[in-house]
Amino acid sequence: MKLLSLLTLSLGLLLADVAPAQPPAAKRIAITIDDLPYASTTPISLDEAAALNQALLATLRRHGAKAVGFVNEDKLLRPGQIDAGVALLQAWLDAGMELGNHNFGHVGLWKGTLAQNQDAVLQGEVFTRWLTQRQGAPLRYYRHPYTQTGRDEAEREAFETFLSAHGYTVAPFTVEHDDSVFACVYERLQGPERERLQARVAEDYDAHLRRSVAVFETMSQQLFGRQIPQVLLIHASRLNADTLDRSLDTLASLGYRFVPLDEALQDPAYRSPARASGRFGPSWLARWARALGVKLTVYGQPDPDGETARLHAQLCAG
Repeated sequence: MKLLSLLTLSLGLLLADVAPAQPPAAKRIAITIDDLPYASTTPISLDEAAALNQALLATLRRHGAKAVGFVNEDKLLRPGQIDAGVALLQAWLDAGMELGNHNFGHVGLWKGTLAQNQDAVLQGEVFTRWLTQRQGAPLRYYRHPYTQTGRDEAEREAFETFLSAHGYTVAPFTVEHDDSVFACVYERLQGPERERLQARVAEDYDAHLRRSVAVFETMSQQLFGRQIPQVLLIHASRLNADTLDRSLDTLASLGYRFVPLDEALQDPAYRSPARASGRFGPSWLARWARALGVKLTVYGQPDPDGETARLHAQLCAG
């Protein structure tokens, strides 16, 4: 009996030595989309905006990604079309997504005063709060326009105290990839070469996403010694409506699993201190590094280059 036990133990140890290693735990990323109902540098109808949002929602559902859409309610106020704008937001809730406040008028904490930003928060929740309360859904996240959190620490603390008093948590982000640059080029292209060039912009956009994710993973590893759950920031643009499926496929191919924002924010990394942004609003990874006095080898995504950069200078400058 003892001999049988020893043989069984030896076989178990041998199998353990040759068994394939378990794959590492999937990386996690939350999807956040700013500037609902649309982000556009060219005229757009609410019908087109509704189609744009339906495309985003269909892709999110297909990938099982629960996103937060941050609303600029001033964009809903079109004479005779307010109901259509409200229905667009309702579609997000019906799709199982979450809405957040991005303030009325996209007022930032650099050019705008503290009082103006506080007013913009309250003006920016009228329809969204009504819809979420009627749905029994939360309205809990605020995303600063331009991700500007204050000129100095006093302003940051005062504004975050105000947000907390009104039931809001600041929604940070850790991953971005200059989607506004690519989106501007994508929507302003005209002429017989438009489709070909848009396809090229989409190719460049995907390649830039891959490069940017690698940079933010490096920052996470250097700062925390591991891959924290990331938070992606993109905008409700025509470009993302057309390419989000590919972007989410790319993230999945890089080992990411899509999680809700609240799950990502449970990671202790998000309790790290972050100082006031000043004029520019970089990734929270860069903000944490600054506050903690940690020197990183990289501090954000690379600048777009190649044909997209050339077209941006030509079509979007000024």
